[in-house]
This record gives sequence, C-alpha cells and structure tokens, in this order.
Amino acid sequence: MKTSVNWLRNYIDIPWAPKELAARLTAAGLEVEGIEFTGQIPAGVIVAEILARSPHANSDHLSICTVNAGQGEPLQIVCGAPNCDAGQKVPLATVGTQFGDFQIKKAKIRGVESSGMLCSARELGLSDDHSGLMILPPDTPLGIPLTDIVEQDAVIDWEVTPNRPDWLSHVGIAREIAAVAQLPLRLPAPAIRSLPNSSVHDCAKVSVLDSDLCPRYIARVFKNIKVGPSPDWMVKHLEAVGLRAVNNVVDITNYVMLEFGQPLHAFDLTTLAGSEIVVRRAKQGEEITTLDGTKLKLSTDNLLIADRDKGVALAGIMGGENSMITDATTTVLLEAAAFDRSNVRVSSRTLGIATDSSYRFERGVSPETTAAASARAATLLCELCGADQVDGIIDCYGKPWQCPEITLRVQRCNALLGLSLDATAIASCLERRGLSILMQDAETITARAPAWRFDLHAEHDLIEEVAQISGLDAIPEAPVAARISGTMKDDRFLPLEEIRGEFQALGLDEIINYSLWSLPQCLQGTACSEEEIIKVDNPISIDTAFLRPTLLPGLMQVVAHNIAHNEHNLRLFELGRVFRKNNGRHSEGLQAAIAITGKRHPERFGSDLAATVNFYDLKGILASWLEARRLTDCSWQSAEAPACKPGACATLTSKGKTIATFGEAATVLTKGIRLRAPLFLALIDVDALLKLKAAPPVYTPIAQFPATSRDISFVAPAGLTHQTIVATIRDLQLPLVDRIDLFDIFSDEKVLGKDRCSLSYSVTFRHQERTLTDDEVNALQTTIRSALAEKLGVELR
Repeated sequence: MKTSVNWLRNYIDIPWAPKELAARLTAAGLEVEGIEFTGQIPAGVIVAEILARSPHANSDHLSICTVNAGQGEPLQIVCGAPNCDAGQKVPLATVGTQFGDFQIKKAKIRGVESSGMLCSARELGLSDDHSGLMILPPDTPLGIPLTDIVEQDAVIDWEVTPNRPDWLSHVGIAREIAAVAQLPLRLPAPAIRSLPNSSVHDCAKVSVLDSDLCPRYIARVFKNIKVGPSPDWMVKHLEAVGLRAVNNVVDITNYVMLEFGQPLHAFDLTTLAGSEIVVRRAKQGEEITTLDGTKLKLSTDNLLIADRDKGVALAGIMGGENSMITDATTTVLLEAAAFDRSNVRVSSRTLGIATDSSYRFERGVSPETTAAASARAATLLCELCGADQVDGIIDCYGKPWQCPEITLRVQRCNALLGLSLDATAIASCLERRGLSILMQDAETITARAPAWRFDLHAEHDLIEEVAQISGLDAIPEAPVAARISGTMKDDRFLPLEEIRGEFQALGLDEIINYSLWSLPQCLQGTACSEEEIIKVDNPISIDTAFLRPTLLPGLMQVVAHNIAHNEHNLRLFELGRVFRKNNGRHSEGLQAAIAITGKRHPERFGSDLAATVNFYDLKGILASWLEARRLTDCSWQSAEAPACKPGACATLTSKGKTIATFGEAATVLTKGIRLRAPLFLALIDVDALLKLKAAPPVYTPIAQFPATSRDISFVAPAGLTHQTIVATIRDLQLPLVDRIDLFDIFSDEKVLGKDRCSLSYSVTFRHQERTLTDDEVNALQTTIRSALAEKLGVELR
C-alpha cells in the first residue's frame, strides 16, 4: 500500500520526517517495503522563458532556442523537444547542474553551442511524462529555483498483512500515526448539496437478492454532473501513488478508495434499464464486458451488479463497459457497498481479474466504512463536479455490523509481554488504537472493537494491540526456560519418525500435502457425510475451506500429477493428521496412506518387465511392515470400502479393531487419471496401530541342518480362506513346521464342481539339531492332512 506523506498531512500533523515516520510505525507493527522521494530536484534547475526558436541547420528534429533565465544575457540552448515554442516558461538546468553522475556543461551539439538543458518532467523525476518539456504556469517568476514552486513529497510503500485491511487507506495509516504520536485525527466533514423537492426513491431502485454476499449496499443519485478534468491537487495525490487521472467523477471514486479503503463505483444512470440496480448471482453462462474491454463468461459463483435487463458490473472487481462514465454523463448513481471477501476472492481467481478494488474486498471492507466513504464521495462530487444530490440515500443494510466486546486480564497481558503495565496504561493503549473502553478495574478491561477492525476477537488480539502501541522493541528479552521431562517412550514424534524409516526401508517415497481441501475432494472415496467434514471459519478460498477427513485427496492429487508427467512406477506414502466432526465434537487423528502402481520390477527385462504390481504386492508390503514391528496378533479379512473396488478390498484387524483398509482404488478416484497399471491404496489408522503391543524380540539361530518339504493338495469350498488354512495348521503346534506356502490355486466348475477349488500347499519341516528322517516327516504330514480333513472338511487328493 503506497501512501503520500503530503496526502497524509491532510488528516494529521506528522511530527516526524518520512524516514523516522517509517521507523516509528515499523516499531508499532506496520512494516515498510520502501520510501520513494519525489520532487527532489537538483540544485541549479531554475525557471526560464523561451524567447525565440529556430531550426537546427544540421538536424531535422533539433531546435535552437534563445532563453531568458532572468540572470543577465539570454542563453542559447539546443533542444530536441517538440514543444519548445517561444513564450513558454520551462525548467532550465544551468551549466554545472549535477544529475547523479552526469553534469551539465557547455557543449557543441552538431556544431551549435548549447549552454544548458531544457528539461521534461521525467528528466526531473517528477513523472513519467517524456513527451516534451515540462510547461510551467505563465505567471511563474523567472530565475527562481524550481524547488520553490514544485512540491516535494515522500511515498512510503507499506507491507500490509492480510488481517489489517484498514491499513489499505490513507485514513487507516493516519490512524496509526495518531495512535503512535498521540495526536488528534482530522477527518473531512461531509458537505453535500441536495436538490430541493426531490427524492432518490423517485429516481432509482435497489434490490439485494443475496444479502450474504452483499451485507450492505448504499446508492446515491446526482444530477447536473459536469464531467471534466480533476483539480491539480487531486491529480498530484493520485499520481504520487501510481494512479492515472481519468476524469473528475472516476478520479473521485479512486481518491476515496485510497482515502478510506472503500472501493466505489459510479454508473451513468441513464444507461441503467429501469433506473434499477439488482445485486444477484450471475446466471450460468451469463456474459459481461468490463471497463477494460474484456468479455467474461460468468457462473453462479460470481456476484453481479445488474440493472433490470443485464449485468453492469462484476461485484467488488470491475464495472461494466455498458454503464461507464463518459463526457456526456450528467446523472450518476454512486455505489458504495460491502461484499463477501471469499466470493470476491473466488471470482477474481477464477476469472483472472485482479484490481485495486478486489484487493481490498478480498481482505475485508467494513460495512460501517461504506457509509463514511459514500458521504465523502458525495461531498467531492458536489464540490468538484458541480453536482446536486437527489435528496436521500438508498441503504440496504439488513444485518448491521456488531462490533465484538472483548475482556482482557491485566495480569495475563503483563505475563505475555514481560511488562509491568497497570490497567490505566493498558486502557490508554487500546483507546489510542480506536477501541472503546466499556468497563475497567484494576484486574480486567472490557473493550469494544472499532468498526474498521475485523481481526479483534479474543484477549490475545488486544494484548497484541498493547504490544504494538507500547512499542515492540520495548518488550524485554527473556532467556528460554527449558525443562527436561518425560522419557523416550512418551515422545510423540519419535514413533512417527520410526514409521517413516520403516516405510522408506520398504521402498516407499514420502509425500507431504496440505490439510485443507475442497468439500468434494474431502468426501470422495469416503463414507463421510457433509456434516462430518470440518469447515474453517475464514478460508483463503472455497478450494481450501475444509479439513481433510482422510489422506486420500492429497494422495490422489500426487498420483495424478506424476502420471500426467509420465511417471508411472509409483511407490508413495504419506503420514499426516486427519480431522472429523462427530455429534458436534471435533476429533483429530494420525493416518498413513500408501499408493503403489506400475511395473513390479522396472529394473528387469523380458517377461519380468511386463509384470505389474497387484493386490498381493500391497498386502506383502503391509505384512513385511507388521513383521518389522513384531506385530503378530493381526488378521486379514475381505471387506468393502468406498475407496476400493468391490471384491478387491481387505482389512487388517487386531482384537476387533480395524487397523488398515487396502485394495484396488475405486473408479471414482482414478477417473481422469491415465493409469497404465492398476492403482492400489492402503489407509492405516496410526493411532490404533501404535497402541498394539509388539512381541518381544526372539533370537533364532541359523539352521545348521537341511529342511524337508512335503506337498498337500485338496479340494475345498471357494469361500475357505488361506488365513483359515494356515491358522488350522499352526494351531496343531507342531514344533518342526518351519514354513507354510500356498503355491497353486485351480478352479474349474466342469472338473471340480460349482464353488469349489483346488489348493496346493508346500509345508517345510526343519530340526535345529539334526536331519529329519522320512518317517518323522511322513508322520507330521499325516497329522496335518488329517486335521485339515476333520476340521475344515476338505477333500484330500
């Protein structure tokens, strides 16, 4: 936000030079990005008059000017400006004038002697105008230094934080100066000339159809407008902060925006169908052409200012071409409104239009400021445009702004700041920042926030105000007080680092995503209802307005991004927090997510290279992870989940608690992603997993004797699970059984019958101290076969 120091002096007597002003406000929390001094004209530049002009014999664009500098004999100066005509009073840089590293000297220019330089405004650093010489008023005295008639100024560029939209105005900065310097603030008083025997309701009508997006809309009507150039003082103020003057009506709206921080818009009332303003959502596909000639296609997310038939402005962003102010305008409807910041932000981003107006509305404009700015603009229209206001205003203000009341504890304030302020000193700091003290005693202060402050809600906000007014540099330094407590087993960060290391050891790459997503992204692939999703109070945009209930949104976005960039072999994991609302209570938990897709062995060739990962590869990763953590009391069950395809999903459970859900990603998640291989996902409840007790580590010596294997084949019902078969064999507690491996599954309804399949297992036997005999192995084999037949009812082969 750029402010002119000369402009600020209209509201307060600034007691400091620009650099000290910047330093003092920085100590109060308002940082400075830079200071630019204007009107700093070098010594030696004086006022001169061109007496005569003749063409240069050796140039078709140079002229030879005879100049009266008011100091002795006339000077001869060669000039290339097109407007160096006789009779003009212009700036003259005399011989010896220093422009940075360049000094004006007597010189011959194409054979003609020149004793000085006639200057343009840009050469003097006063503006960007380099079209010709800077022309001075005819009554300007000759020979005086140009610094005597050119106003010097300093433009300070402030870094405004998003929570302080009141600083996006000269009045807002002036308030800060008044608070720090403890000086009175002078605000311009309204002076509006009204037409007798008139009523605004006879001239215009305003309807606000969506008051949530437009909490306040003020309309004034002016007649007898004379559109023309703005006065010099207004042009100088606008140009100082980088705005170009257009005409007095448009300049007044820009001036008041920079003065109060309230964007305004002026409509030519004769162009509004039915003399009517309707604030409504745009229709899907509705079009509008803005003031800069851009044709936009709108959606129902965009708030539109319309007349009876068509859109005439994009609310909070830019006016329409069809209602713009022209030289023929005589009747104006002045709009001053407050718009929902989130809606303006979404419209600005989606339509690709950013303006000074949208910048302010995105950060928040108080409905109370709207009224003050409207009255100020009305005063200037009457003063500078000869306007007469039609009596009365149209003020659509359905729910007046309620300023919050906040209580501050004196002890808490001093404890946080390290100061020793009493209640009177604290109350004084708050009053200097514009707060009203409602109640005060030695221990507590209750204050009401001013209408222009959106960021004051709680006690700590008031404490920050006290810190800034007292001076941030006044807060004493305090040594860090650290204490050692707890044990490593109580550390909450270390277990997460261990999980990260275990996933990385399994060949997975970590990803990190934000926690905020759109509502559709949060709901996709979950069984959550909209009521279970937590919405933040003040989102940056609708796309980041909800806290994720699962890691799926970020995981899928990373997968889609990599696939779009031709990375198809992915082994990803994320570890992060998820959030949910249940019966009005918010809960937060830790979740891990895994995604794998692509080739199983991309480093190989031939048929091995063609193999892609499948369901069992993901199950193997989870099984290996459980083995590394020595978690044995877990079981695998087939399941159904919204994130997985039907029939390709399973859960990992322990003591009836679901630890993980995994399977092939559902079509709703992979739609639009050009996968070359199936995508498999796993969602793990880390909080539940960390509660599981790991088995103690057991040392098993390396076997010194060979193992012996036997195969067991049988026909079983199709519903009999591998886990049930393995558990049945393990329950026999045969000490010499080393491994159980499934190596073949065969199903054919014609051969085996309906819902039957043939399974073949290899059971490995081993003794740690000797070689097993065939009789011992055969006896064990018989025991296992009998148990399978009796307990599971399989048909042995």
